[in-house]
Amino acid sequence: MLMNCKSIVGCLVLLVVFCEGKEGRNLKYKKGKTTTTTTTTTTSTATPPASTNATSAGTSTRAYTVVSSSTLTNQIIVGYQGWFTYPGDGAPIDKWKHWFADDSPYDPSPENLHIDLYPMMDEYDDTDLGESNVTMPDGSKAKFYSNAKPNVVKKHFEWMADYGISGAFHMRFMVDLDIEKNYDWKTGVLRNVRDAAEATGRVFAVSYNIAGTATNLFGGDVLDDIKNDWMNLVDNELITSSDRYLQHNGLPVLRIYGIGFKIVDVADTAKILDLINWFQKDAEPKYRVFLIGGVPSRWRERIGDSREEAEWQSVYESLDGIHPWHVGRWTTLSAWGTYYTNTIALDAKLCNDLGIVYMPTMWPGFSWHNLKHDKSPQPPINQIPRLGGEFMWSQAFKYAADANIKSIWMAQFDEVDEGTAIYKVAATQNDCPAEGEWLSLDADGVSLPSDWYLRLCGEAQKMLAGEIELSDSIPIEPNLLL
Repeated sequence: MLMNCKSIVGCLVLLVVFCEGKEGRNLKYKKGKTTTTTTTTTTSTATPPASTNATSAGTSTRAYTVVSSSTLTNQIIVGYQGWFTYPGDGAPIDKWKHWFADDSPYDPSPENLHIDLYPMMDEYDDTDLGESNVTMPDGSKAKFYSNAKPNVVKKHFEWMADYGISGAFHMRFMVDLDIEKNYDWKTGVLRNVRDAAEATGRVFAVSYNIAGTATNLFGGDVLDDIKNDWMNLVDNELITSSDRYLQHNGLPVLRIYGIGFKIVDVADTAKILDLINWFQKDAEPKYRVFLIGGVPSRWRERIGDSREEAEWQSVYESLDGIHPWHVGRWTTLSAWGTYYTNTIALDAKLCNDLGIVYMPTMWPGFSWHNLKHDKSPQPPINQIPRLGGEFMWSQAFKYAADANIKSIWMAQFDEVDEGTAIYKVAATQNDCPAEGEWLSLDADGVSLPSDWYLRLCGEAQKMLAGEIELSDSIPIEPNLLL
């Protein structure tokens, strides 16, 4: 999902992957936005925020505030991969997936690690964890969860609720979806996502990913395959019948990632426009959606990562919502300020003028050292530093202060492969396995709790909704006793 990024020696390296695929003074003032939550509650079991180090044995009955599922306005929605498995977890693929390299799906050893961040495992049921061959500091073997386990996904949505995060777009990759065991695995995780959202008062939506596919996928056309899969999800999985499925302007929200990218082998603009028209007006009413395009960062100018043909402008402008992929497009706070002024602010204004919802990407930092273990030179650990949260918060501030931006994509909830995860991960090297190279949250010299980025995302949600004052400095302090 990162494209142009700089190596540790300062050389610009073009690295492309589709895995899906504080500055200034302290400014404080109010922005007139309304909240998107209701006072209705739903009862479920969860670990209270104050017990961030509690084990799954100590759950309690909780009442969750129910997030409005009727609008994208004033919502920060996280990207949720949900793609982790281990052998024996009940998933039909029955192998290690994403924790370790794809070419070694049955050898969970340090040299095959696929991730840079180690998730904290102390709040999951031990029966939902798989043991690896990687050694922890105490001599035990590192354990990893599987999204095939319903309680794992529920735990993630409990965290979203605990920290005030609205919900998630769940990634549905079209590549290999024609293989039955892959279809069953991915659809099973989607069911877990739906059930978890319903249990915790969060919202969820489907996000298709066409990267890594081609227009002749499955012997047909990936764009037609999306139609068929969506009809199946609506008719048989009843996915949009859930009151937690995210809607906007009275329609279910659907995102398709990969539209307009140079490196995505889906280039027929006429077919893409046909697909957009189908989702917007030609399909039976029950299949129609509010369609968000996951597009290149330079879509408006049709340069850089975007296809350049003039026809693509009409594709982009026919979408109901535009979500440019911004991960890796800047590497420092100063570069962020320039990028925002020259690109994002202008994108947001154009979308506002056209009546298109603009959803920029917010991301905490980046690291894919282990994922790219076979590259020379290998990218460094902590390639784009998080700066203790300043990197992410600087984005949150500018987005919330921009009147043309009313929704944000948070990249990502659980992306430990590329080091953008915001859920609970190892705070120090002592929390990481003793084998392998790891990025911990104290890498930039700031002591932080494992849930720090969940907290920041929750605060950003409040700021976007006008529930707290706009501030270009982080409004909370780490509490290492929690």
